[in-house]
Amino acid sequence: MEVLAIILIIYGALLLVGLLFQFPFFYNNVKSKALIKMMGKTGYNVLLLVFGLAALIVGIVLL
Repeated sequence: MEVLAIILIIYGALLLVGLLFQFPFFYNNVKSKALIKMMGKTGYNVLLLVFGLAALIVGIVLL
């Protein structure tokens, strides 16, 4: 379980840093473009924020 917790913490941190700095690889792939088209850029940013915080919190709880 410790390995999963560490992976979730790293994944959550990566999502939040990518959202903060607007990394192009988060926005320029096919799946992201489809989600942005459906939800809008603000909705996609909220989705990244929610997934990042959820992964970070679950990782911390498991640790």
